[in-house]
Amino acid sequence: MDLPPEQQSVEVEGTDGARRTTLSSEIIARQYPDVTTVYESFLRGVKLSGDSPCLGTRDPISKKYTWLTYNQVHERATFVGAGLVALGCEPSQQTFIGIYGPNRVEWALTDLGCQMFSMISVPVYDTHGAEECIYIINHANLSTIVCNEDKVPLLLEKAQLCKELKNLIKIGSSVTQEEDKKAKDMGLNLISMTNLEDIGKESYQERKPAKPEDILTVCYTSGTTGPPKGAILTHANLVADISAYRWTMHQAGFELTTEDVHLSFLPLAHMYERINHLNLFVSGGRIGYYSGDVKQLLEDCKELKPTIFTPVPRLLNRIYDKIMSEVSKSKLKKWIFQMALKSKENDLKRQIISKNTIWDHLVLRKIQSLLGGHVRYMPCGSAPLSAKVTTFIRCIMGCHLTEGYGQTECTAAATFQLFNDVTTAGHVGPPVPCNIIKLVDVEEKEYYAKNGQGEICLKGPNVFKGYLHDPKKTAETIDEDDWLHTGDIGEWLPNGTLKIIDRKKNIFKLSQGEYIAPEKIQNVYLRSPFVAQAFVIGNSFKSFLVAIIVPDAEVIEAWAKKNEVEGDVKQLCQDEIINKVIFEDILAKGREGDLNSLEQVKKIYLHPEMFSIENGLLTPTFKAKRSEILKTFKDQIERLYEEVETGN
Repeated sequence: MDLPPEQQSVEVEGTDGARRTTLSSEIIARQYPDVTTVYESFLRGVKLSGDSPCLGTRDPISKKYTWLTYNQVHERATFVGAGLVALGCEPSQQTFIGIYGPNRVEWALTDLGCQMFSMISVPVYDTHGAEECIYIINHANLSTIVCNEDKVPLLLEKAQLCKELKNLIKIGSSVTQEEDKKAKDMGLNLISMTNLEDIGKESYQERKPAKPEDILTVCYTSGTTGPPKGAILTHANLVADISAYRWTMHQAGFELTTEDVHLSFLPLAHMYERINHLNLFVSGGRIGYYSGDVKQLLEDCKELKPTIFTPVPRLLNRIYDKIMSEVSKSKLKKWIFQMALKSKENDLKRQIISKNTIWDHLVLRKIQSLLGGHVRYMPCGSAPLSAKVTTFIRCIMGCHLTEGYGQTECTAAATFQLFNDVTTAGHVGPPVPCNIIKLVDVEEKEYYAKNGQGEICLKGPNVFKGYLHDPKKTAETIDEDDWLHTGDIGEWLPNGTLKIIDRKKNIFKLSQGEYIAPEKIQNVYLRSPFVAQAFVIGNSFKSFLVAIIVPDAEVIEAWAKKNEVEGDVKQLCQDEIINKVIFEDILAKGREGDLNSLEQVKKIYLHPEMFSIENGLLTPTFKAKRSEILKTFKDQIERLYEEVETGN
């Protein structure tokens, strides 16, 4: 394997310091001449693997995977699209089709069916509750939704709140008499997916495939600080992003082939998994869907034996913790394991990644079998992964692991670690060759581009067209020179790779990829009479929140006196009973304020002194100095995380 370039990105003249990958002086927007749309990428897969497996489902009884071939998927998706047209959906860019449910074959069939008839798919997260679901239905003016069987009761119950809703397509089972009656009483047409395909088969329509500039999907981002925003993405956006990604891999001699297998478990409503599908389709590879229960994910892996596994950091952290916990049970086992790990680390330094060493056969094979034993590549995204875990997984699993950075608004990836850069970690690589990246000053946080730090801004054919029905938010995100402002703060490292170091606004991402707005949570917790000040902490390497709470001295002293707890405010802040009372009260206020489980803190530290301008923890406008507070309470925060993780 060739060594990665020592300088992985270079400045582009006339762009105010923007950088591009050193691998290409040109923008890569298309890899194959005959693949200009997402549908054409699937057609390439059909040419490569027509009668070979395409989409697989794990049978709940036999536990084996059953497969549809590329030709069968193509035919059934055509029937789905034609069936939608027969229901009255115009085959044009004026038609938006909702998809509401978990990853499964019918999800992909619907998406492909929309592509064949120039319609626009609008995914709704399987985990969305009624409020978010209704908002998206109304905001996108959805008249037709393809939904999983477990979503039908919710949609029937809330249908009167959905102003344009006309058609419900039920995935998974036939329509019951009770459901049919309830739907008709509400003026809705409810049919099963099987019936839709039958309708499409009987009233076959000539395909009217989308063009590159046509909209493929409206992907709603999480509405952490307000309602969800619908990001408009075109076929050309996705083709550019996946082409640049694959072109970069090609430079290192890596190719996806018809023999590759992907386990699909990350939500298809997220662009990351949509891109994963596209990557396998254009290669003629196989996609097997997980059984629907994340707790059974390793069992799915053992049966499917994926070659491509796309984890999120939280899952890799769990694997790391599980392995280290297991080997620590015996001094001998730990010693042997450390010997194996050291040997593999030495191989890594020499650019060698393998599953065929003596240590693999004697020690590591059982661990590798957790993911089926055949994984050769792990692209990882959505949140930072520690350098320690990155190196560990590369060694133990004997596979390539690369991290990337991006967001829905740039389709998926904006940067990615080079495939042949196996010795470095702690960064997200150089720009992908479909976009350039510049850093812009963030004066209020003292990040300056001249120092190689600032807000990450990018430009290229993978950048979205804006937010649906929201020109104001679009203008706030894409400036007049077409630069996408991400809100993330990055730093250029000496080798030209990018490191994510902060957020411009007080929003952070947990390890499972969920965005959290701490000020929203703090405002809810301040409703507690015990709380004078609240400071919520999140960490991209952790899956939960903790908080620093400054109690209201008068209230806490009065409660202590009434309940015969002795001490001054400083002593009361160290009292376990007081901590428990305040903790339970803020959780109650959180439930009253409709905070979800991820927004509720897991543990609190009580601090007796108010944050102030004088002690350097508040700005002159009385806003919390987040960086100073994190620095001041570094030890306490680390202890809170440790106590939660160890159950103390």
